[in-house]
Amino acid sequence: MRASRHASPAGRRVIAATMTALAASLVAVGSQSAPAQAPDGPPAAWRVECTGDGKTLICRAIQQVYHRESRQLLVQTVVRPAADGKSGEMILQLPLGLNLTEPVLIKVDNGPPERQAIQTCTNVGCFVAMPVADKLLAAMRGGGQLNLTVQDSTKKPVDMSLPLLGFGLAFDKAK
Repeated sequence: MRASRHASPAGRRVIAATMTALAASLVAVGSQSAPAQAPDGPPAAWRVECTGDGKTLICRAIQQVYHRESRQLLVQTVVRPAADGKSGEMILQLPLGLNLTEPVLIKVDNGPPERQAIQTCTNVGCFVAMPVADKLLAAMRGGGQLNLTVQDSTKKPVDMSLPLLGFGLAFDKAK
């Protein structure tokens, strides 16, 4: 993990535990959620999912894109409010078979791309976790598409797009 290079051993354990918990919650969410795209219709809007332990409720905005024919999950994006309540945190679940040495390019519409490293892969996919700066959050609220570019194992670029329809409303409800 890029962020853990300068962290103390205790800090590295906290980051690793957080990534593990986030990956586990994505696996649980992915197994319980309905596809975000109808076979013959337009993509569905973002939705809000919440979990809780009876004392605390944690909510997040979720968007999933499936392959039409195989129904395989291509990308899942989870955005939740950060602890400060203003910015956000994003977790991308991507398919296996990616080139792990190249960054994922993330941009809204035709805006400037942000480069993020893939932190880990499990048997369900590869994960990118990142803070969402206010500028990116504002772009997602007003944008039409969240565009992702990854490279497959042969270094061929693979472009994926997620509609941002309903993102602002879902993110506000997740607060």
